[in-house]
Amino acid sequence: MQPNYIAGKSVWGECGGTVFLCFLFFWLIVPLIIGICLIVKVKKFRLEFYDTYILTYEGLLSTSEHRSLLTTIVGVRIDQTFGGHLFNYGDLHVDVVGKWDVNTHAIKDPASLKHYLETLMSRTDPRILNQVLAN
Repeated sequence: MQPNYIAGKSVWGECGGTVFLCFLFFWLIVPLIIGICLIVKVKKFRLEFYDTYILTYEGLLSTSEHRSLLTTIVGVRIDQTFGGHLFNYGDLHVDVVGKWDVNTHAIKDPASLKHYLETLMSRTDPRILNQVLAN
């Protein structure tokens, strides 16, 4: 089954300063290796959104896969720094019924992910939401 939406992380948002320093001192070899490992680790992170669940893939040598239930979404907001506006990354804060345990820090193109989550919100029947909040 194909995912409905795939999101990734931004290298500049996740570890931009560290990568910059590693490449500034590239002639010391060790910082160069650390910088390359950080970039590959961030590039391996992937969020896949399906109809009823979310899959999170992350890790460089020891990879992990985490599956979370996609519950009723109540609200979505984006926090972007000045660098986030320049390099198109941001932190996405999602309000759901239950617990949101998905890492959405330094997501690439947060506006499109917000738009996707808002379309999921629009499909939710408000009467179901009132029942959940009342209980």
